[in-house]
Amino acid sequence: MLVAGADLEEINNLKKQLSSEFEMKDLGAAKQILGMRISINEQEGTLKLSQAEYVRKVLQRFSMGDAKSVRTPLASHFRLSNK
Repeated sequence: MLVAGADLEEINNLKKQLSSEFEMKDLGAAKQILGMRISINEQEGTLKLSQAEYVRKVLQRFSMGDAKSVRTPLASHFRLSNK
């Protein structure tokens, strides 16, 4: 189980409650979950998820690790506007 939140005290309280009901281990800060790499920038207050490593593994599995990438244009209704 991954527990995430903005308030460290609340996270710790939740972990105490869970550990009183269930046998569990605290593995510390998460670095990866469900094939996604987790990176946290505390200065910016951001959390980023990346599936790049997972995609590389899938490409290798299907012998496409050396395949050339191509740009896939999006239809105009999917593009972000600068308005």
